[in-house]
Amino acid sequence: MKKIAAAVIAALTLGAILSAPVLAFDPLRATTVFTNLAADPKLKNPSVILIDASTGEQLFESNGYAMRKPASTLKLLAGVSVAQYLDPEMRFQTSLALSDKTNSVVIQGEMDPWATFSAFNAKRLGQTSLKYLAYRAHTELEIQAGAPVKKMTIYYNGIYDGEARKMKGYLKTRKVYVILKPVTSLEAQNLTSEPVMNSASPTVNQMTHYFMQWSDNVLSDRLSRFAAKAAGFKGNTEGIAEVYEKVLADLEIESSKLVVKDGSGLSHDNRVSAKLLGDLLVKIYKDPRFAGVIESLPDGGINGTLNERFIKTAPNAVGLVHAKTGTLNGTVTLAGYIESGDREYVFVVLADRLSRTYSAANIARDTLDRYLGRIALPFEPVTESETAVSSITP
Repeated sequence: MKKIAAAVIAALTLGAILSAPVLAFDPLRATTVFTNLAADPKLKNPSVILIDASTGEQLFESNGYAMRKPASTLKLLAGVSVAQYLDPEMRFQTSLALSDKTNSVVIQGEMDPWATFSAFNAKRLGQTSLKYLAYRAHTELEIQAGAPVKKMTIYYNGIYDGEARKMKGYLKTRKVYVILKPVTSLEAQNLTSEPVMNSASPTVNQMTHYFMQWSDNVLSDRLSRFAAKAAGFKGNTEGIAEVYEKVLADLEIESSKLVVKDGSGLSHDNRVSAKLLGDLLVKIYKDPRFAGVIESLPDGGINGTLNERFIKTAPNAVGLVHAKTGTLNGTVTLAGYIESGDREYVFVVLADRLSRTYSAANIARDTLDRYLGRIALPFEPVTESETAVSSITP
């Protein structure tokens, strides 16, 4: 009987152990990992912070308040600002019409931030194809004239001047001379005689997902300008800085030393602290207004700019790191969330003092990923095991 009782006790104990969820990586050990990370010479004295995502408790920081180059982790501010001020379902329209003037067309848009001259990208990603617009404009004029058209005029409003010039350049390769004439919205309407086609961009939410996943600088900057205008500021660099500061103020995050020179992180003159980005990630954590931003973060070893990371350096972290990457010459950054059992951590690492070589950047990325791999831990709750008990017979 003693053997049976002992066996039952052992089985119940085993069941209790198995029924308990996998706990988080010990925060003290996580702190130790980040202490070693911050001191690693391959990262050259980075700005680092580690925070408990649920409680907001700061577990570790090193140079956390220092103003460093964020690179594309600045896009976290872009994503949050766009989510705050733009309708996530909004689309930008671009239309083509024949004009009442001979051999002339009218292109009227809404400054579509994702219009592209790449026919491949347009088809693959659902972008408005400026090349197709130019081709269609010329084709429609030849159909209208019933003869080859070697000279044409494009009246345009609501598209970027640079893109209009690309359309002219494309048609030049087709032996067509193009006169570009920017007009007002009212003038464009008055010049329109017969609609030809209309193209719509993806939704703001879809575009945000793309620039966060793939770190598209142009798209991030342009959408930041729209967010600035929607918030009542100018749609320029100063306006971008103002809307970022307003978003941070609304979230009660101190930003007096923030330096913003663009809406993408491409400028070497941008400055932000790990503390600021860490606080931002804590504030938007589980805030439904910013769910789309968090969902758009690349997943380690799975998609976006993290699609090839962790697979070799820290395979246990694949799918458990959700973060925005950043790269500039001499700079490697990463900011986001890491799962550790029943806990999730916010982390920010800004390593902007690296040697300006590809090898230094690659070594820094691999080093960072290995440290994160020491914390990453999946949450795998196990139900109570009844098998051990039921298998015991008196």
